[in-house]
Amino acid sequence: MLVLGTAGHIDHGKSAIVRRLTGTDPDRLPEEKDRGMTIDLGFAFREVEGGERIAFVDVPGHERFVKNMIAGAGGIDAVMLVVAADDGWMPQSQEHFQIVRLLGIRSGLIVINKCDLVEPDWLELLEADIREKVAGSFLQDAPIFKVSAQTGDGFDPLAAYLDTLPSKTAEDRDIGKSRLYIDRSFVLLGIGGVVTGTLRGGSLEVGQTVAVWPSKEVGKVRSLRANHREVQKALPGQRTAAAFTGIEKENLVRGGVVTDRLDFEFFDRHPVLALSVEMLPEAPVTLTDRRRVLFISGTTESEGEIRLYSRRSIKPSESGTVFFKPDRPVYNLIGDRYIVRLPTPMITLGGGSVLDHLERLPRRKDKESLAYLEERSGKSAEDLVASELQKRIIAPISGLLDEAAVARSRVEKALKSLEADGVIGSFKGHVFHKDSLEASLEKFQGQVSAYLEENPHLRGLPRDQLLGLSRLETKTAEILLEYLIQQGMVVRVGDKYNLVGRGMSLKGGVKVAHDQIMRQLQEAPFNPPKLAKLAEGGKNHREAIKFIIDSGEGYKCGSDFVFLSETWEEIIGFIKERLGETGQMNVADLKDRFSLTRKFAIPILENTDRLKITRREGDLRVKGDRFEDQDSGI
Repeated sequence: MLVLGTAGHIDHGKSAIVRRLTGTDPDRLPEEKDRGMTIDLGFAFREVEGGERIAFVDVPGHERFVKNMIAGAGGIDAVMLVVAADDGWMPQSQEHFQIVRLLGIRSGLIVINKCDLVEPDWLELLEADIREKVAGSFLQDAPIFKVSAQTGDGFDPLAAYLDTLPSKTAEDRDIGKSRLYIDRSFVLLGIGGVVTGTLRGGSLEVGQTVAVWPSKEVGKVRSLRANHREVQKALPGQRTAAAFTGIEKENLVRGGVVTDRLDFEFFDRHPVLALSVEMLPEAPVTLTDRRRVLFISGTTESEGEIRLYSRRSIKPSESGTVFFKPDRPVYNLIGDRYIVRLPTPMITLGGGSVLDHLERLPRRKDKESLAYLEERSGKSAEDLVASELQKRIIAPISGLLDEAAVARSRVEKALKSLEADGVIGSFKGHVFHKDSLEASLEKFQGQVSAYLEENPHLRGLPRDQLLGLSRLETKTAEILLEYLIQQGMVVRVGDKYNLVGRGMSLKGGVKVAHDQIMRQLQEAPFNPPKLAKLAEGGKNHREAIKFIIDSGEGYKCGSDFVFLSETWEEIIGFIKERLGETGQMNVADLKDRFSLTRKFAIPILENTDRLKITRREGDLRVKGDRFEDQDSGI
């Protein structure tokens, strides 16, 4: 089914034309009939040969009801721009035309109504004027039909052309992400809360679990009507009415969204929208930093603050990238179209598309990390995927661009194309942009290297500290660390991580402390001071002890002592020699050999028990399970 929206100035005959084409009066409200003008959205349907239907969305033309017009235009496939022959191109003709253009409508036609009220020469001048007004737009080569809704003249060729539109404008509307922007909400006796809207992005079925934004309440579809018919399944592009169970009618409000997405955490955590914006030539003001604006997408309206970030202003006819912080989070997908207006007076400034969702407003230092936004506006699925990987560096394949108005199949196709072109690579269920990953790894290694150069005595860094140096999100940093290890750039040594090929050294106060401690260990190799005593010198002494142990210069025995490595090797050598000769030994043997007190002898033998070099049997030590191993624990 094709959804065709009307557009044009008040009293130019949009509703009358729809009534002629469908036999249905789209003005449904008594107030509309009394005043002779469309206030809210009106709907009518035309049967087309072959079983197709055209749904007409008749939108208001009065300046006061432009928000309703935007709500109707947001879900249409093509537009019928109506201009009255006796009035010509009027202010709302221009505003409606610009709005549908900014909303990304790509197909349409032009109808000059009330042709019975003017002379043929005037019609020729008017047609030329209209052609000039729409030059360079999607309506540049659109057909122009001259009709009179009052007399019926000119409707046969118009109707014949409209009946061909469904096949001409056919496109894949199902991206597997259904959203029903609520444009009407009411209560029916025995049914409860009912909403209507043009279904976008996916289908809805009776019994399906859905959620409603902004309340986030979850329920099930109770019944569906599509194109005035009871259905089990509504398809994208159809005018749809839906009733629900489990959702309070108070939460089914105009401007809300019914969706098959049940988790909205992402949108709560990323309330700031990055937007491409095109200012209208006739915009009465310049867009400046911190200006309050009204953001309209679908039927959702939200006031908020604009931030320009890298420039001071965007003037009429200019384009750029802006950031919008709404007063409350909005539910939009990347690629959605929007209109921005002044909250008061209600004047349209421009519009564009949603580029991304951010956790916060950017700062000047974020300039480099936001470069990917330039690849997004009006580009292909490949550009969208590539820009996402430029931003995230490396990301899981599953769930990639779930927050974008693009089908999963298109994302997968784009991934295959980019991989074939050598732009991206994959690793453990993740994908990455090769250039971005290389730059990120170089930066990451540089940060780690700089830290280790400042602290050359360290054997490496604990995992959490290493990840923190990357300044990336934890999940991204974790998979990058795995990639670095797999590529042989980082090595794990015990509970530390070090750059491959990097050694250890000392400088400054740590070296002074190191030399002092080493002298103490050399002066009393078998009776060293306790670690707590050695560490009394402060941070440099603690770092020096750590270096002595990590570098292998010393061996930590238990929790209280550190021996020089050669001293420890000598102790282990004696123990193995004695057990090799007699098969057993006691504490006294160790004390006598090295002139030790029990303060040292007991911890030494407890440590060799832990290493399984020895095993205790009563007061004796015998060979342990790893006695024959060459490892002394160092």
